[in-house]
Amino acid sequence: MTDASDEALYAEWRGGNADAGNELATRYGAQLARFFANKVPDHADDLCQRTFLACMTASTELQRSFRALLFGIARKQLLRHFEGRGMLKGEEMMSRVSIVDLQTTPTQRIAKSEAQDLLHRALSALPVDSQIVLELRYWRKLSAAEIGEVLGLTAAGARTRVHRARSQLRETYEKMSEGKAMPPLTES
Repeated sequence: MTDASDEALYAEWRGGNADAGNELATRYGAQLARFFANKVPDHADDLCQRTFLACMTASTELQRSFRALLFGIARKQLLRHFEGRGMLKGEEMMSRVSIVDLQTTPTQRIAKSEAQDLLHRALSALPVDSQIVLELRYWRKLSAAEIGEVLGLTAAGARTRVHRARSQLRETYEKMSEGKAMPPLTES
């Protein structure tokens, strides 16, 4: 079953094949866990489970890719998490409020080097949607069309959001580093 496409596995999973669901969880569980751990480390496991459950019971049909559907649902679960704790009111807040603004304790440092740590802090200081757009593009390797699907935009709109978020990150990084150039973003 490991050779099956994500979309085929998703269809089988929704049809009742638990093995297909397990295969999708194997393929995307770690990525999803990191997605949440970068934002709400104490709640990442619970949000992963909620995301896969919502994915299984989604009433919408798969339009492009399973990854776009999965991370779109993950984004909605993150919003619900923040709303449920009174930290955000409405989706529009995700484009203006950063993780640093939402947390009462310092964000976890996940980078090994000083430059990576600074990049992580600059990324965390961005509005949540900007952080998500960059993560989906550079760390989860979603295409502009897939990012557009996650955000409910066209591919061109998604490319604009990626460009804007990258500029925000560069500006934030340079302020935090007192003018040092930001290292290039790599897909890893």
